[in-house]
Amino acid sequence: VGHGQSEGDRMVVSDFHVFIRDSLQHIDLMKKEHPGLPILILGHSMGGAISILTASERPSEFSGMLLISPLVVASPEVATPIKVFAAKVLNFVLPNLSLGSIDPNTISRNKKEMESYTADPLVYHGGMKISFVIQLMNAIARIERALPKLTLPILVLHGSSDKLCDIKGSYFLMDTVQSQDKTLKVYEEAYHALHKELPEVTTSVFTEILTWVGQKVSAAGETSHT
Repeated sequence: VGHGQSEGDRMVVSDFHVFIRDSLQHIDLMKKEHPGLPILILGHSMGGAISILTASERPSEFSGMLLISPLVVASPEVATPIKVFAAKVLNFVLPNLSLGSIDPNTISRNKKEMESYTADPLVYHGGMKISFVIQLMNAIARIERALPKLTLPILVLHGSSDKLCDIKGSYFLMDTVQSQDKTLKVYEEAYHALHKELPEVTTSVFTEILTWVGQKVSAAGETSHT
């Protein structure tokens, strides 16, 4: 909602849980169409936050979760106590007030991908609205409560130079989840969109994902036959 080809005003959602609700509806549809297959969830950036909260709704349903540069904690520069207080006040008065937009230069070191991002009409290039910032902060608070309850296999991929989603969040996730099977792979100097980074990074990212998914699907198949 509010993104891409979906309905709604851009960058406006009544509650972050709408994204979780829609994800679960899609999963239920896929389960009907493909009964018996293992379910894995993958999320990038804000999609990482959605994936964490979706998995926490039905912790026993997923065979694994993959996160690329996930949103887990607020950026220290953005979430100072004064700025958080100001955002909450402004949300009551000017919920549609736009803050600064995302700098395309922070997305990727790959110039072609950066240009593609800038030219994509489905990408919202305006400033982030106060009301949406509040929803993101609410989601982060929910994530902090949800992480200790997670036990499913997790693969996290993050760039050390990510300026949009702080890599500290991925370290915090690794320290907090109860999963026995959890892996964090850090790509040195890489930016936010690892799947649209320099070719050597992107190739490695997709290789990691395919290998990991293959292992989890095989493990799920073995479990279902025992």
